Amino acid sequence: MDIDGLQTPALLVERALLQANLDTMTAALPGARLRPHIKAHKTTALARAQQANGHHSFTCATIREMEGMARAGLGDDLLLANEVLDTRRLGALTEAGARITVAVDSAQTVAAAADGGVTEVVVDVNIGLPRCGCPPTEAGRIADLARSRGLAVRGVMGYEGHLMMVSPEADKARMTEEAMTLLLAAHDDV
Repeated sequence: MDIDGLQTPALLVERALLQANLDTMTAALPGARLRPHIKAHKTTALARAQQANGHHSFTCATIREMEGMARAGLGDDLLLANEVLDTRRLGALTEAGARITVAVDSAQTVAAAADGGVTEVVVDVNIGLPRCGCPPTEAGRIADLARSRGLAVRGVMGYEGHLMMVSPEADKARMTEEAMTLLLAAHDDV
């Protein structure tokens, strides 16, 4: 391959290493136990490789990513891991046959999901990274509100991103366990 002739930007993948990574992912978390995040590669070809390894559920960061995945026939189970106040484009994907789930954390995001034609949600819980998510003690109320609007509640989600750079590792493990305890308590309320 003559790399000097490539149009840039270009995605180059070493297939043997990609397959080794896919095999490692599949061995650690097979099938539905892993929901790869599309923002990591933003490429439907790589998502197809993940799907070929048994992963049919994907997480997206934007509505545009959701649309691209659905258009590519990868809409078996898509989660938008961010709250949005206009879900009409997602409702259209649902009508076209994609399984769409959105994160909700407030009455406003529940209303947006219901009004936009989305039928499934997860309750986003703030487990320490204060950028989104409801307080853990509010998860049950948000889930009840979603159900009252006809939405199916698939569970809870939380993001412990505030702990990525914590060291030593023992502190990180302890703090992650504390965050997961909050998430599990919220799950029990949902």
